[in-house]
Amino acid sequence: MERGTPYTILTMTEAEWSVSGLCITARPERLAAVEKMLNERPGLEVHARDPKSGRLIAVQECDTVDEHQQRLRELQALPGVLTADLVLHYQDPADDIEPTTTGGSE
Repeated sequence: MERGTPYTILTMTEAEWSVSGLCITARPERLAAVEKMLNERPGLEVHARDPKSGRLIAVQECDTVDEHQQRLRELQALPGVLTADLVLHYQDPADDIEPTTTGGSE
């Protein structure tokens, strides 16, 4: 009995690289202090700021999605931070994709 063409299943064991884009709103009078705290955090870089609105745009690199979530909660609790929101998340499994061939004729 023929089952058809073999197909490949790609499985990801663990993310090799994970990055998120964040929008952080701080009290305008605390903007400089908040930006300094953010830039001292490992894996986080502030790329843009708007002193009038108190908004900061940052990029954060982590190893796992759970780590991103934990760090976002930490940012939300920083003194002077009004909001910290995830705007974009990208995960690149790169070499961690392992092809597995299955199916086909018996």
